[in-house]
Formats: sequence, C-alpha cells, structure tokens
Amino acid sequence: MFKAMTKKAKFMLTLAFAAGLSLQSSFAQDADAVTDEELTQYATVMNKIDSMKEDLQVRYNEVIKNNELMDEGRRFLELKKAWGDDAKLAEISATDEEKTAYQGILDEYDNMVAEFKEVYPNLIKDDLGAALYNKVRNAMKSDAELKTKYDELLASMQSTDEGDSETDDGGSN
Repeated sequence: MFKAMTKKAKFMLTLAFAAGLSLQSSFAQDADAVTDEELTQYATVMNKIDSMKEDLQVRYNEVIKNNELMDEGRRFLELKKAWGDDAKLAEISATDEEKTAYQGILDEYDNMVAEFKEVYPNLIKDDLGAALYNKVRNAMKSDAELKTKYDELLASMQSTDEGDSETDDGGSN
C-alpha cells in the first residue's frame, strides 16, 4: 500500500506524523511546566534550609568564640592553619589543652552538621516531596527565566525574613 502512494502523499503523511509527535511533546512539556505555586513552595522550603545553614554557622562561631582558650576565635584560626602538622603546631606553641579544645570544637561542628543532614532531607520530603523537588530543580537547570524568577522570589523571602528578625529584637542590630 505504501508503495502505491505518490511522493506527495508520502511527504504529507510523514509531515503529519512529525507534527503529531511535536504536538505530543509540546503537551508533555506543558504538563511538566512548573507553576507559580510549585515554585513558591520550593522557594519556601529552600529558604528554610538556607536559614538552617545560617543558624548552623552562627552556632559554630559562638562555640569558637565562647571557648576561652580560643581567644574569641583568633587562636582557633592559628590552630586551624597548623592543624595536622606537628611542626607547625609546635611553632605556634599549641598546648595539649588547646589541641583538645580545638578537636572538641571540630567534633561539635561535625555533630551540628550531622543533625542538619538528618533534618533537611526530611524537610524536603515532607514539605515538597521528591517528585516536586526534582521537577523544579531540573526545570531551573534548563530554564534560565524560571531560575531568575526563583532567585528573585528567594531574595524577596530572605529580605522579608531579615525584616522580621529586626522587628523581633526591637529593631536594633
């Protein structure tokens, strides 16, 4: 039957088939499009995670500054530069007590990071679900406009959070 068709008929049939595939692909892309609601939901969760990371950093800095042997962080930085090199530790006259305190700070930080790593995947799973998380994340990789929209939304959320925290402490810095 196909042999009996004219070249024009074959061309038209091929064209119609290609158009059908293109249309099907277009519908699939529309179904996978990220909605404003999904993007907002994703940004809200990512904002929470960013806030958790900032809190972790603040807590880590406080642990360092509150350790009397670390001289408000100055000695910590010296030890950090020399850590793992006994000659350098001797050069800066690191005491056993300071080394123990430094290692304790590192251990405490590792515990904080472990807690974070335990909490944030559950936050994503519970508040977004893996499918939505991956959908938005992958869409932003290939859609610069969506990524820009996300960045603006996240920045807006973060500036609102900063304004809220200034209000919470009476507006002082």
